[in-house]
Amino acid sequence: MSIRVARPWLVASGLVLGLVTRSAPALAWVDVHVAGDDVRVDVNKDGSARVEHKITLRVSGGPLKSIDLKGIDADAVPEPDGYVVPGRDAATNSLASAAPVTTEMLPPPSRPRDDGQPNPSAMRIRFDSDKGLSRGVFVVFVRYRTELFRRGLVQRDGSMARLRWTGLTWEDGFDSARATFVLPAGPTEPRPDEAGVAADPASESAAPPSVLSTVRRATGRDELELLRPYAPKGEPVTWLVRFDARALEATTPRAEPTTVVSPGPAALAPDRRTFVLLGGGLAFVLYALLVAWKTREVERAARAAGAEPRPLIPAPLFVRATGAGLALVGGLALQLTLPTGTAGALLVALASAFAAFRAPRWIRASSLRGPGTWLPVSEEEAFARAARPSAQAGLLDVSTRAGKALFALGLLLLGGAVWFVSRTSMYHAELFAYDAVALLALFCTGRLAELPPDPVASAAPLLRDVAKRVRKATKKAGEEVRIVPRIRVPEGSAKADELRLAVVPRAPLPGFAGLEVGVVLTPAAGSTLRSPEVLLRVTSGTTCEEAIEAVAQQGRSQRGKRPTERAITLVPRLPTAWMTADLVTRLVGLLREGRKAAEERSGIRRSAQVITASEDGRAA
Repeated sequence: MSIRVARPWLVASGLVLGLVTRSAPALAWVDVHVAGDDVRVDVNKDGSARVEHKITLRVSGGPLKSIDLKGIDADAVPEPDGYVVPGRDAATNSLASAAPVTTEMLPPPSRPRDDGQPNPSAMRIRFDSDKGLSRGVFVVFVRYRTELFRRGLVQRDGSMARLRWTGLTWEDGFDSARATFVLPAGPTEPRPDEAGVAADPASESAAPPSVLSTVRRATGRDELELLRPYAPKGEPVTWLVRFDARALEATTPRAEPTTVVSPGPAALAPDRRTFVLLGGGLAFVLYALLVAWKTREVERAARAAGAEPRPLIPAPLFVRATGAGLALVGGLALQLTLPTGTAGALLVALASAFAAFRAPRWIRASSLRGPGTWLPVSEEEAFARAARPSAQAGLLDVSTRAGKALFALGLLLLGGAVWFVSRTSMYHAELFAYDAVALLALFCTGRLAELPPDPVASAAPLLRDVAKRVRKATKKAGEEVRIVPRIRVPEGSAKADELRLAVVPRAPLPGFAGLEVGVVLTPAAGSTLRSPEVLLRVTSGTTCEEAIEAVAQQGRSQRGKRPTERAITLVPRLPTAWMTADLVTRLVGLLREGRKAAEERSGIRRSAQVITASEDGRAA
């Protein structure tokens, strides 16, 4: 039996792609403690703000690859100038050892928290250094922009404006929470809104009256620095500030808070929209043409091999090719624009289903074969190596050399796209890596290996091994046999449809008609099952039938070619060459023992005849 499985290089390429595109968890022990988070909120006259976090981390173990900031503003647009420096350099304002960081907004979880409240927004900071952050103290600087006025966090209250801003949530908490608000200058100096704590029911965690404040006024800008003794564990700190409303230029009414999609590859500038549309159209045309080409290849090869192709989605070629291209492009677009990738992944899976094929139906296996003629051939002709399929026979088939090259090229291009997207958003990069299923559907289904193989060339390797083992085993046992390959040529055809090995002992028993080894081909899941069988033909009522009677009970007996002939089919316990050769060797041994027993019985009868003749002579 020979069952083809996935090639080792195919499995290895999938593993390499997954390892390259997916962020593997650190194997070392990591302990991170937040020692401080100094915040600077720079509010503009239009109500927008630029928020800067100066986060002090104490890292034990390592390396630390990333950290998540929970409770970030939902509409945060990270700026690309973030960096991390060791604590000693931050104390001296030195950037000699600064390393860039990558920030990305994480999609909101689909499941709410245990208390029923929605999960807070989160931003992930990835450290771009190869080894991450090792043991020590580090200071991380990240900045992002947000709209405070449009989200209702800045409200007019008479001649004053009230600002309510909530910071991050830290599991461990820390001492000396500090926030500096840079506000547009007005006639009235800014101050903390201590009275708003009791007036606002949503400000339970707001700054208490014990908050220390420092005001620094300058031309055009006022700074209000607030200091709280500690930041509680697992709770955000809400800061309330009042400043002169005449400093604001925003007059639009309060807008309802909206959920902004995380800035990733979907947040495209208008001047790049044409490029994206052109790329989407090119991807649609390319994948649709590949599906059409693959369908033509599979249909042509299946008809030549006497099989019926079976697409996973039985539909006309135009519907399958167009549907595959539209589903792929639509899935990629949804993965880039929606906060979750479920809908996009479903469309990509639909595109893969349009391109995929099931195992073909063998027409020849279900039909009765007609009469034919058995012809002896030489072992060189019978066991000649089969010709490899031409490169044009399967350009989109991973079982051919051309298909392997194109598949590797496709994986390489996909890996490059994943790497490019990972520089902006690792989340979208992982989604792109999973979209490799569209390539797998093209190259790894509808393969030539699933078609009915050539019956002679497919059985030749197994029978060649069987002949070699039988010849070696019988020679070791002192028995000489002759092995003759035979092919069957159907009437009206010049191509053989079966190959067998005929094993003929040197002195066969009376009634011995033949001993042959053949291979039965059966369609299996994605491949072909090769099962060897041993056929022993004897004449009924002869010495040979008596010798193999015990073995015949273990096989399947049926009528032979002639009315007086009996055919016994035996199957080895395991469909391997050495098991089949062992079965043939045992049958040859049984025939040899039967011949010896027949010779002994013949000798006893001759001795008895001689004794009887001598006694008759004495009596006469």
